[in-house]
Amino acid sequence: MSWVKFIEGDTSAFEQIYNDYVEDLYKYGTHYHTDHATVIDCIHDLFTDLFGNVKIAKEVNIKYYLFASLRRRLLRNKVAQDKFSNVQLEEILNWSEDNSFEQEEMKEEQIILLREKFEKLPTRQREVLFLKYYMDFKYEDIAEMMSIHIETCRTLSFRGMKQLRLELSSPEALSVIFFIIYSQ
Repeated sequence: MSWVKFIEGDTSAFEQIYNDYVEDLYKYGTHYHTDHATVIDCIHDLFTDLFGNVKIAKEVNIKYYLFASLRRRLLRNKVAQDKFSNVQLEEILNWSEDNSFEQEEMKEEQIILLREKFEKLPTRQREVLFLKYYMDFKYEDIAEMMSIHIETCRTLSFRGMKQLRLELSSPEALSVIFFIIYSQ
């Protein structure tokens, strides 16, 4: 309830909101925009404006609000052609520390393969998949954020996953997709 406390004037709650979301916003921003300095500037501008504008409703979904606001800011700063060049799939996977060298090598190969196939997907499919499975947004929120219909959002996700399944037909590679989907 940091958001409600911030709306009521508690500045330490604002600091808590910043600390809770800044890393995820940065991860999202760096996948959406290739210039990391621009992402950092947009995040800081977002929080500066937020601090100066406390007239936002108490019932707002703060996570959605912050991500949608950052997305709009990045669009205004001329989003680069390749929005998602460095998806950090390693953070999604939940591999144990005691894997043998062979298992680690196989994992790295699978991650590289999945990253290559992911990068070949159309930009909008990559964005939907990233927001859905990496940032854990609902289709309704993604659709509103991207200014598309919910069904279009679901279709983009379905087609992206279908393409990845076709490209990664080996059972080992498919297990990577399984881990991504169910690690949330």
